[in-house]
Amino acid sequence: MQLNGVVQRKLALLDESVIRLQGFLAGTTLDQFKRDDMKQAAVERVLQVAVEIVIDIAERIIALKGAGPAATAVEAIARLVALRVLPAPEPFTEMVRFRNRIVHGYTDINPEMVYTIATTRQEDFRKFRDAIDRL
Repeated sequence: MQLNGVVQRKLALLDESVIRLQGFLAGTTLDQFKRDDMKQAAVERVLQVAVEIVIDIAERIIALKGAGPAATAVEAIARLVALRVLPAPEPFTEMVRFRNRIVHGYTDINPEMVYTIATTRQEDFRKFRDAIDRL
């Protein structure tokens, strides 16, 4: 399948988001992160945007493959699995749930959780990108 310019631009934005995460967190310990409200807000926002990009790409691929729109972002991920674009729903549905928590459950955001996700789950974005690149 030929990826269109919109998908390519979104993939580039996803790459930029991962680079931003790396920059924000370079040399930052968990204790430093917990004490830096500005860094916490920046990392949360970059993670949110990165997941939004994943969702946008998922919806775009579904449309390009001629399938109807998904009702939810989790369903969009499930459709990519059904279309054999992604090998499995996890860790991608976890991304969506985390994004939902940032957007809708913002009072329950724990800096330690954000730090852990931001420092240990960047590879998940690369896995998504690699799956899309294989189309």
